[in-house]
Amino acid sequence: MKAVIFKNKNFIICCAIIAAVYLLDSLLFFSQLYLMYDFFSSETISAVSTGWAYLAQGVGLVLFMFLYKTRSHLSACRGFQVGLFLTEVPVIILSILVHDGVLLMFMIIILNIIIGLHTGFTFTLAAAHVPSSHLGLCYGLAYAVGAFGTWLISVINGGVMTSYRIIFVDCVLISLIVVFILMYKDAFIIEREGEPDGTDVASQKPELSLDTVKGRKILILLCIVIAIMAPISSIGTNNNLYVEYCLKLDLLAQRSFYAVGLIAAGLIFDKNRLTGGICTIVSLIYPIVLIMIYRESGLVTLVIGLSYVILGFFAVYRAASFMTLASESRKLQLAPLGLAISRLCEAVAVLAIIETGCDELVSVIIVSVLFIPLVILFFLMVKEQYTPSDTPAEAPKELSAEERRAAFAGMYGLTRREEEIAMFLSEGRSNGEIAETLQLSENTVRFHVSNILKKTGMKDRNEVSRAYRQ
Repeated sequence: MKAVIFKNKNFIICCAIIAAVYLLDSLLFFSQLYLMYDFFSSETISAVSTGWAYLAQGVGLVLFMFLYKTRSHLSACRGFQVGLFLTEVPVIILSILVHDGVLLMFMIIILNIIIGLHTGFTFTLAAAHVPSSHLGLCYGLAYAVGAFGTWLISVINGGVMTSYRIIFVDCVLISLIVVFILMYKDAFIIEREGEPDGTDVASQKPELSLDTVKGRKILILLCIVIAIMAPISSIGTNNNLYVEYCLKLDLLAQRSFYAVGLIAAGLIFDKNRLTGGICTIVSLIYPIVLIMIYRESGLVTLVIGLSYVILGFFAVYRAASFMTLASESRKLQLAPLGLAISRLCEAVAVLAIIETGCDELVSVIIVSVLFIPLVILFFLMVKEQYTPSDTPAEAPKELSAEERRAAFAGMYGLTRREEEIAMFLSEGRSNGEIAETLQLSENTVRFHVSNILKKTGMKDRNEVSRAYRQ
């Protein structure tokens, strides 16, 4: 199945777009982080980079969800997203070239709001077009490219992060993202003929209904679980940053380990979501323990690298859980909710720790206290997920011809014309017969059949026919 998914055009496009976006965001984060050292103390830098910046990202994500819910024709359309990415260019230029601390801080907040907006777009894009059984891999793989790619660029050109050259790199990435958006319109949520509401999966029957008491309870519990996990993970990340700062370790080199954890977490989550959740809870313990052992460890670089591998599990779990829920419930506006909750809670935790001046012992105590409700609520959520509903399940409803046609088209992002031709393929019709029925040339029919095979990742028309009738 893994080999098949890599043949799916929409999976590849979604991975490529998210990877390019995360690489861009990662480069922006580190270039701004290093530039701040010219103006601010390490405490202020921590407050801005993982406090106020995360708060701004959370605001951007919430704003996107609101826009998608109320103005989906705007928030999910290509023109709006292209405009957002192009807006980043002058902000990046001002951040790098104008040597002013106040302006830099203002640009950081603006950029992170924009980052939240376009991250929300990529999450709904993946939830709409990537099969829910592969969302963990899609996100983990794409995020890994951002983490590893940032380190690789810094190795190739050591001073690039704080020089004008980073503007060129960022602009190349923005251009690449814009090209993807403009070229592959069939992979996007809007733009399909006859579906102005922008939900190409809306016609499919939801696998999980959030309109039931059970569905709402699972959603609420998941939100609370992520809200508790976020400050625990944030304290662990800050411990890593503190150790690296004290020992003058290479921050980017250490974070390259993150890529390994992200891919491993994505594979585990897709294989079994319960296992992915348990691994995430266990993984949150290790970075906290690090702060107590690093002084005595002769392998501190390896210890921190391993902690970044483990932190990848929470990054995947908070994103993939909500993207999967959004995909299976057909409520795509929920896809960025996990990251939005995480960013807001992380920001509050970081700012509170800095304001109160918590030491190592206090941070360990806080994490220990938070773990108790986390474990309880996680297993309550699992119990709710795996407990059969009180109401007897309805017998599977036989899909009508129109419902089957819409479901197949929505699953693979087919255009209206491709949807028609796929239906005729399921009936065993030849290209000539389809051309005569639709009053098209055979060359045009062959072109559409070829597109259907590319989008579905299937090898021939017989396989399309079998999949359509399932």
